[in-house]
Amino acid sequence: MSTRVRFAPSPTGYLHVGGARTALFNWLFARNRGGEFILRIEDTDQSRSTEESIEEIKDSLSWLELNWDEYYRQTNRTSLYQESADELLDEGRVYESEGALWFRVPGGEEVVVEDLVLGNVSFSTDELKDFVIRRSDSTFTYNFACVVDDAELGITHVMRGDDHLNNTPKQLLVYSALEIDPPGFAHFPMILGKDGKRLSKRHGATSVLSYKERGYLPEGLVNFLARLGWSHGDQEIFSPEELVEYFSLERVGGSSAVFDEDKLLWLNHQWMGRKDPKELGGLLKNYLIEENFYSREELEKLPPDKFSGTVESLRERNKTLADLAEASTFVIDEELDYDDTPLADYVEERAQKLLGGLADELAALPEEEFRPEQLEEVTRDYLDENGGGLGDIAQLCRVALTGRTVSPGLFETMELVGPRKTVDRLRRAAEF
Repeated sequence: MSTRVRFAPSPTGYLHVGGARTALFNWLFARNRGGEFILRIEDTDQSRSTEESIEEIKDSLSWLELNWDEYYRQTNRTSLYQESADELLDEGRVYESEGALWFRVPGGEEVVVEDLVLGNVSFSTDELKDFVIRRSDSTFTYNFACVVDDAELGITHVMRGDDHLNNTPKQLLVYSALEIDPPGFAHFPMILGKDGKRLSKRHGATSVLSYKERGYLPEGLVNFLARLGWSHGDQEIFSPEELVEYFSLERVGGSSAVFDEDKLLWLNHQWMGRKDPKELGGLLKNYLIEENFYSREELEKLPPDKFSGTVESLRERNKTLADLAEASTFVIDEELDYDDTPLADYVEERAQKLLGGLADELAALPEEEFRPEQLEEVTRDYLDENGGGLGDIAQLCRVALTGRTVSPGLFETMELVGPRKTVDRLRRAAEF
């Protein structure tokens, strides 16, 4: 039988990193086995579910490139739940009280969850109480609807966080009452913060899309999430294709993983370095637009290779697209406001004269020769002829061109800024 798994979030808020890891593990398991990954929105709690949350969940999965094969919403499947409830009501396994339907839990039995990650976990039915399967407002509850759905959809494996483990004996009782073979179960240990407490916002674990807004790459976040509780030898960096090839439940650990944002940042930086410059340049351009650094019209005026060249020069020092965006503004801005820079710290009379003269020399250089090697040659020749050295003006040039004291190599920076703006900025700095 084909492997069929589902990710079944409740749309009561954003998709957080713990839910994203659950979705990823399900997706990898299905893709490794050539099976199907199903997205099922469990929106039976109408008082808390929102359409905005549903769209946010779908957008988050799409950004992580966790594509689903089938899509369902529980609110469209109520007739299935009612049919199964009526069957159990006729058999006396369910009874009505105060307008709600209750599942009758048998006493004196042991329910064993044969967990594929945690091993066998036993529960006594004497410790369980009868539970509601249909509320008085006629909406069905999680523990009943998910069983009917999983059975009807042919789900072969139910894989989720271990905060659901206590729900599993109830669900197994429903399977038994409906005379349906249950799927395999796997519960993943919860993710903890560095302080050993359950992951929360205070640990930096916010919505998946907030990581997109903060400039993380989907490959970096997916790589990081995969390593939260799963391993393949000592390997740390995995492409999506490698994750699919290597993933198995046998390699999922039985203890909680620790959320370490420093490691996420490191992994993201690794993926920034692995990206093709043209692709990363396109991502930078989109990020600058989406985060309102510039309008699309402003950036469309620039040649495409401006972005690929920018990321090639800047990505070694910057770990996210947000870092790259902040670092790249000197390349895109038409003018720099020197009042907001440390330029005055480097301007001396002799340096001013050398800077102005260098601007004139560079203005005479043909555009096709505005390359680091030629720029260095022209600059050094000019300084030799005028009794100066590169150390006399290098930092002044750097601040004049970028507004900052740190940048790529001086001549690489000149090429990035371009002929016209390089000459204009050196002249303006000399007059500052």
